[in-house]
Amino acid sequence: MRQIWIGLIKFGFRLLYNEFAWTYDWVSKAVSFGQWRCWGRQALKHLAAPPGARVLEIAHGTGDIQLDLLAAGYDVTGIDLSPHMGRIAAAKLKRAGQRVRLARASADALPFADGHFAAIACT
Repeated sequence: MRQIWIGLIKFGFRLLYNEFAWTYDWVSKAVSFGQWRCWGRQALKHLAAPPGARVLEIAHGTGDIQLDLLAAGYDVTGIDLSPHMGRIAAAKLKRAGQRVRLARASADALPFADGHFAAIACT
């Protein structure tokens, strides 16, 4: 029975991050009682890099943290495995008048040279 639950949970997350990525912002807001963006912003306070530094955001999702990093003055690039999240994040960044620097990549095999980034953000 435990394996069935684990399988269902994995399936649900696969759907949320891919085919149903368009629901992600709403779902995260609902399950966090409206605190999701606040929690993400709190994490940025611990980023040990000066404004202007290159920051890699791993698992950029729908782009909210990337917008916060850009607003704080960082030079941000985001990676995510989900092409669905990539499309949503790119559209959100464009609507905000920001440049889009996103790549579909895994944190296990980064397509960047060692030392390219001053810091990594992953919420």
